[in-house]
Amino acid sequence: MNYKEYNHHFPKRFINCTQKENRVHFSCLDNAGNPIAFDVSFFQKSIMKFSLYKKVFQLPRYSILNQMALKAEQIHLKESEGRVLITCGKNTLEISKDPFGLRVMDEDGRLICESNMHDVNSVGEGKDLIPPIGYSTDESGKTVSVNIGMKLHYDEHIYGLGEHFTPFDKVGQKIRMENVDTLGCRDHTGYKNIPFYISSYFYGLYINHTGIFDFDIGTSSNATLAVQVPDTSAEFYIIADNKVKNIISTYTELTGPAKLPPKWSFGLWYSTGFKGNSRANTQADALKFREEKIPCDVMHFDCYWLRDNMWCDFVWDEMQYPNYKEMLAGLKKQRYKICLWINPFITVVSDMYKQGKESGYFVNDQEGNVYTADLWHGLLPYCAIVDFTNPEACLWFQEKISKIILDGADILKTDFGEDIPYDSVFYNGMTGKEMRNVYSALYNKAVFETLEKYKGIKNTLVWARSGCAGMQRFPVCWSGDPNSSYEGMAGTLRAGLSMALSGVPFWSHDMGGFYGNVSEEVFIRWSQFGLFTSHSRLHGTTTRQPWAYGDKTLKILKKYVRLRYELMPYIWKTAHQCAEWGEPFIRPLIYENDNDPNVLTIYDQYYFGRSMIIAPVFGGNGAKRKVYLPKGEWVDWFSGTHYNGSKWYEITCPIEYMPIFRKADDDIETGEVNEFIIEE
Repeated sequence: MNYKEYNHHFPKRFINCTQKENRVHFSCLDNAGNPIAFDVSFFQKSIMKFSLYKKVFQLPRYSILNQMALKAEQIHLKESEGRVLITCGKNTLEISKDPFGLRVMDEDGRLICESNMHDVNSVGEGKDLIPPIGYSTDESGKTVSVNIGMKLHYDEHIYGLGEHFTPFDKVGQKIRMENVDTLGCRDHTGYKNIPFYISSYFYGLYINHTGIFDFDIGTSSNATLAVQVPDTSAEFYIIADNKVKNIISTYTELTGPAKLPPKWSFGLWYSTGFKGNSRANTQADALKFREEKIPCDVMHFDCYWLRDNMWCDFVWDEMQYPNYKEMLAGLKKQRYKICLWINPFITVVSDMYKQGKESGYFVNDQEGNVYTADLWHGLLPYCAIVDFTNPEACLWFQEKISKIILDGADILKTDFGEDIPYDSVFYNGMTGKEMRNVYSALYNKAVFETLEKYKGIKNTLVWARSGCAGMQRFPVCWSGDPNSSYEGMAGTLRAGLSMALSGVPFWSHDMGGFYGNVSEEVFIRWSQFGLFTSHSRLHGTTTRQPWAYGDKTLKILKKYVRLRYELMPYIWKTAHQCAEWGEPFIRPLIYENDNDPNVLTIYDQYYFGRSMIIAPVFGGNGAKRKVYLPKGEWVDWFSGTHYNGSKWYEITCPIEYMPIFRKADDDIETGEVNEFIIEE
């Protein structure tokens, strides 16, 4: 949105305020002398809710909130000649009267956040004003956006906003809340966009809106973090606390809570292959894992379990997988869980398309006909889109899922769900542009609840690519399709740590990368890293057989897989903590050390749970990397060498070694290594 094309309305002078319990209504005059108003409500756990609107406040069609998390908090309001102070818990909201200003301070008077009301050029005419808190209209007077403009301090760092592959610190970036197929995981676009960020000034800001808009983090002006929500009203939440982990936990509860995946899902997942896979290949691989004593819990079948061009009609390709039910039963006897790939786009050449078209189960175009499009970038025939806003269509899709679950599937990989065409029309009357982000939530919810019906809550998860705020309710997700390179690996880690600060505890990625020719060294290094994220899956367009890369690779991967299974008591304990407290499984160093200036921009190492630090290696045999160890005493997992914290170390890394450190004072429980997870 071009700032110069619109008229911006924002509070200029305070008139009065009225309090009703934990809610305060503010009346002001705007910059043109017209009335403008907003509300602030106060809740426990340092939550402030701001409701902005022109005339009448209206929540978006899909409000992603856990109302149980909003417990009213007592407030104390004090008005003086020049300002209004509202104290709530440890924090104070200050409203200055003339000129208007908004700021939040902690109990010691330290500034946490503030609005930026007058960010203009040096001439000061205001024609290129960065929109402050308020709303904007076009030339006809129609409201086109509700605006939020927070001051971006010179030493401030911003994190979160979902899964993006750009630098971990988002200052200097413009992040668009628009779910797209990123086609390579190499830029600012994302499958999972979450309108929540956290600041190094110790506040988090969540916008309860599923529309498409930008977070301009110091690009139009280095002094403002600006957002323009395309609606006539908007609601945003500020969570202010002196600990980063408390802010993340509160946000996760506000949009969640997070659910705990089953214990067996924390074992190794193996993708049976891409194009050309068969029953014989799958059975041979399953047997090889057991013969090599490489622990493994999940056999995943990607898109080629389906017939060519029939995706996704849920019909097995029996040419490649004859008597597939017998095959699945045999895999289950070997104690493997079964994961099947699915997506919500149905090719026009399938019988399922004919069924859905006749019943009105697909998204329509502007004329009321089924909307079909090239949603596979030329790789498949045109597709229709299942309309999850239509209850009957949702049940129809769930019936299709039920059949493959009864046939033997334990998990479904919910691929795609992005790139909903803007001009499509849904059953609920909303356009594709309005549904673009929230579609992922409806899709994953439909699949998750179907699995839960047959498997029970303790055995239910999805493996999702697309997502939005609140996606922690339907775990787990993976990072999509990165290139098989160190650059792809580094971008993936940055994305994972951004997700960790976006309220998503359980996250994974394709070990070895998804596309491109993976080298032996990249495969080893990526697998070492991947075996120390919440979930671990070997997958890509080329083989991910550990034994396909030579004896050295097989030996190294076996060592790290077995180490993961040895650590399963610690992993399972961590998983419970993540679900109970809203903690991320892997967490950037700032999460545990938010007062240490050394960690503010570190993106290439992380905590694995509360007691371990992992430092992935982005180079081959003998690569050197610098590792920062926070305060305390740390022990190298492999050598037993002790290190003092609050220091940097340069470490030489043979190909079989990835730096793993544990807190010297913490007891990390380990257990017996089995071929699969022993279920309780």
